[in-house]
Amino acid sequence: MNKKISNSIIYNVYPTSFYDSNGDGIGDLKGITEKLEYIKQFADIVWINPIYKSPFRDGGYDIEDYYAIDEKFGTMDDVKALIKKAHSLGLKVLFDLVVGHTSDKHKWFIESQKYERNEYSDYYIWTDEVFVSCPYKHMTGMSEREGNYLVNFFSFQPALNFGFAKKKYDWQNLYTDKACEKVHDEVIKICKYYLALGVDGFRVDLASSIVKDDVNGECSCKVWRKIFSEVRKEYKDAIFLSEWGEPKYAVTNGDFDIDFLTHSYNDGYNNLFRKEPGTNAFKSDGNSFFRKEGKGEADTFFDYFLDNLQKTKDKGYISVPSGNHDLPRISIGRTSDELKTVFAFILALPNIPMIYYGDEIGMPYSFLKTKDGGYNRTGSRTPMQWSAGKNAGFSEADTDLYLPVNENYTVVNCEAMEKDENSLMNSVKKLVKTKRDFLSDFSPECDFEVISETYPLIFTRKTKEKQFFCAVNPSGGEYEVALPINGKIIACENTTIIDNTAKLKGLSYCWLISDL
Repeated sequence: MNKKISNSIIYNVYPTSFYDSNGDGIGDLKGITEKLEYIKQFADIVWINPIYKSPFRDGGYDIEDYYAIDEKFGTMDDVKALIKKAHSLGLKVLFDLVVGHTSDKHKWFIESQKYERNEYSDYYIWTDEVFVSCPYKHMTGMSEREGNYLVNFFSFQPALNFGFAKKKYDWQNLYTDKACEKVHDEVIKICKYYLALGVDGFRVDLASSIVKDDVNGECSCKVWRKIFSEVRKEYKDAIFLSEWGEPKYAVTNGDFDIDFLTHSYNDGYNNLFRKEPGTNAFKSDGNSFFRKEGKGEADTFFDYFLDNLQKTKDKGYISVPSGNHDLPRISIGRTSDELKTVFAFILALPNIPMIYYGDEIGMPYSFLKTKDGGYNRTGSRTPMQWSAGKNAGFSEADTDLYLPVNENYTVVNCEAMEKDENSLMNSVKKLVKTKRDFLSDFSPECDFEVISETYPLIFTRKTKEKQFFCAVNPSGGEYEVALPINGKIIACENTTIIDNTAKLKGLSYCWLISDL
């Protein structure tokens, strides 16, 4: 368990849209480096989406070469400069580890497609006959090799061969077969290459599904444990953040340091933030808890969260994100005051919170035509709104940008919000500073008790010496709460406390701390 990260906050950067340093309309590594001081105000770890050489038919998640930086982002020297500056600021850097599949342009796949067997023949999952039905997502008639190849999502993303949990067909490998070990070795090699450059770890894409037909990821966990044990022999503090959504498996069984909650596997996260139509990557319908209408429920989330918290205790951490590149923006249909309650909740929970770039200023979601395989995710990848100036301060380009800037950038931008004491951005900054100043003693392993799962949400966290109290009211209703502690107010909006009673107006929160 890596206790060095227990009170961290993660900031997720989509590099193509964060900051353009050279005026070509596309964000780049130098741009991220220039904005690291900004990120440091909100986080301790920065996760950067893929920057490797890629055809970019799926936003860089179709990798052509793991050891080359895509030229639109810069060079390996730019990577080194970014890491050096990040470390000077006390920031850790995570790259994206995308090894469930590659691009069909990757040299491994080009060789694997050939009729003659070679050293790459077993790198991908192939059936042994073209004309025999295959129950898995696959491509057929695309190669000279006899057989079909399995894909994970898009047709150009052939699945790397981590094997199957159980063997049903002659062409399948068990995940323990020697044929799969070459891919394991390649993953270990990739990790060590970037860790040697100074990268602090990786966010692991599709972590739960590398082994096929794997119930609860049990076999995938065994593979990850093998890979991590080899990597940690040289880099014991390497951080691995999983895209799984089931910390009780990823952290407890897979040796990941952190697992972030997703819109899959359990509806707890969705019930908090993403039930209304258009607010999720999948079709959704209903009422989120964090809406001023006050029609949602949080019981599902807390049942899920508490179960995972108990099962990951002393093993690793849960992360609750505001969003990421795969989801519509959390700002959809929410005012700044509603978003303040979201951050007051996420930052107070015993977890490692994650902020998606731009969520701290309430960047909107735009309904855009797909770009780089984004489809309904495209609107969450628009240029960061730095100012009311040209191209929202994202780029000096006179040509088209990677994606169009949102129309509200003259009002919703970092520069304007910096000047407004009551802005969302300044509220998030204050909450982050308060978390760093007062909650540094409250690690995720401390006692955690949920007092109310309705409006308002109320919970406490305890050490042997101190107690932290949090009440969050994301609804438009007003409530009075008898405080269980007589503590110091450390963060508060739209709340008054009289005679040990908190009066919570609509869209309000308060954090208190006391000695025991």
